[in-house]
Amino acid sequence: MDLNQLIEDVSAALGFEDAQPLVQAGQKSVLTGTLSGAAAVAKIVVINPGPNGDITLERAHREVELLSAVDSERVVKVLTDAVEIGDPPTAVCWAEEYLDGDDLSNSLKRTWDELEVWSLLKDMSQALTACHELEVVHRDLSPANVRRLPGGHFVLMDPGLARHLEKTALTGAFQPGTPGWRSPEHVPGGDPIPASDIFALGILAFYALSGRFPIDPSGNPADYDRALVEQQAPGISTIVPGVSAELSDVIDTCLNRQPARRYLDGTEMSTFLSDMGANR
Repeated sequence: MDLNQLIEDVSAALGFEDAQPLVQAGQKSVLTGTLSGAAAVAKIVVINPGPNGDITLERAHREVELLSAVDSERVVKVLTDAVEIGDPPTAVCWAEEYLDGDDLSNSLKRTWDELEVWSLLKDMSQALTACHELEVVHRDLSPANVRRLPGGHFVLMDPGLARHLEKTALTGAFQPGTPGWRSPEHVPGGDPIPASDIFALGILAFYALSGRFPIDPSGNPADYDRALVEQQAPGISTIVPGVSAELSDVIDTCLNRQPARRYLDGTEMSTFLSDMGANR
């Protein structure tokens, strides 16, 4: 598909102006520009013919539907409906608010201090609260899907693998997530729930402090799946001596192998952090 023609078609479909390519990865492209005079991004997903293309199209519509339903400053805002390009569709596009900053992939190349980790836990628990209150499980809380803003706050993005617990016919059941950032419930045969997002948030915090995964995803995928189900993640204080007891307790709770022993959802975790004064 010719990129210039695609940009022209998307701009016309969304009312998007001053479009410039920002990122292209696989089937997904991102443009920067303006919408109604405000900075925005346009996301484009190319649709290939066949059953896989139908799944991709459905997932894009689902992502926009879920984002439209969530109202939180800690979750990226969608600005338009998903619009299909062509008949049959060759692409689907939509606009989101423009966010300064970068995703966590780069900042996790260094170890963080405790204040940064507290901020991540607080902001992401609030973002998950907004999702979980709508019975939506994100299922892919990985570095690429969390943006760090210049002021230090964090915003949740791209619920493309999300599942609406009351609309399973629409969203399906098992989705793989991203290796390294999965919960025990992501293993084939499992069923991710709100507490699964909490586990993934615990992985982010653990990695930010230590520079390593609590459960090693390298090697044989079957071994990784088995370890997720059978092994308890090590306590963060055994990996990072000197971490405060309060932070250690929060991260270890997130990473409990048993879902019922974690914070059950974003609301419970956010309330706990607020009560303990973690908004420091």
